[in-house]
Amino acid sequence: MTSRNQNPSEQRKPVTARDLRKAKEKKDRKKNKGDQDIGKPMETESLHNQEPEREAVPFSPVSEELRQEGLEPEPPEETVAFNHLQEEWLKELDEWKTKAKENEERFMKARADLENFRRRARKDQEETAKYAAASLVESLLPILDNFERALEAGATTEESKALHQGVEMIYRQFFQVLQDKGLSAIEAEGTPFNPHEHNAVMQETKEGVESGIVIQELQKGYRFKERVIRPSMVKVSS
Repeated sequence: MTSRNQNPSEQRKPVTARDLRKAKEKKDRKKNKGDQDIGKPMETESLHNQEPEREAVPFSPVSEELRQEGLEPEPPEETVAFNHLQEEWLKELDEWKTKAKENEERFMKARADLENFRRRARKDQEETAKYAAASLVESLLPILDNFERALEAGATTEESKALHQGVEMIYRQFFQVLQDKGLSAIEAEGTPFNPHEHNAVMQETKEGVESGIVIQELQKGYRFKERVIRPSMVKVSS
């Protein structure tokens, strides 16, 4: 059978560009629908893997009532214990701070006392070294007194005059040695009475002399450096 004998209705219609476009769109819609169906189980699984949402804390009418009345609910036992422990720590810390301050004050006082002791000890050592010969010089003062008495006696003859000169020369040499060591005579006659340097054994009223003035030196006094080792024995005007 040839194409001439076929039914005209059975002959194929020509395919246009519009028909091809519609067929392609239909095919794409089917494909997209299949992809969506395939992705649904994965989306469900990812939702199951997510962390569940926390449930909201239910409203407590008791807490709200306490809050309105100005009262607060009792804190948990852990909070109470922690607060109590914190108070103990702070109290202990204050005690340690107080002890540390007291120890610091004791240390500062002890250091000051030690420094004062060292200063006094150093001064005592210097004083001891400075006046080490004071006792020896003081023991030689009676010899000076005897020399002065011998010189005051004077010379009555030529022989005694030569002896007097010899005694005077020895006295000067002896006194010079003591002066080099720090001995010096105290000026007394004609000066105001000084209880630290003078020893008043007599009083006498003398015309033209004010009261409290030394009018006569009975025994010479001496000082060794700045220290009086023997006060002058004097007569004072009254």
